[in-house]
Amino acid sequence: MVATVLLLVLLAVESVAAGGAIVFLSMAFHSCAAPGNSCDVGLGSTVVTVGPVLAGLVFVATLLGCTLRLVRRRLAWPIALVGIAAQIVVFSAALLLVDSAVQHGF
Repeated sequence: MVATVLLLVLLAVESVAAGGAIVFLSMAFHSCAAPGNSCDVGLGSTVVTVGPVLAGLVFVATLLGCTLRLVRRRLAWPIALVGIAAQIVVFSAALLLVDSAVQHGF
């Protein structure tokens, strides 16, 4: 139980950091005004809007999964580890999508 609680606290910190970092990815679109650069603003704004929501959903789903397993007196720390990995995937996908939305010219 102690490991689960510690991992959930780590997940909470990671969720806030990932959500905030995804919002800050919108700063990549400031380079769109430079000559030769092109941007897909629709994709970028969708990622910046949906990304923090997905980070929150991963946290809530992991919290519920761990709570249900702890109530049934089963190991829950593997679920917390999966949630941590899922947060990394959400942030990495958001980073890749924003990077693909901004095309730097020469």
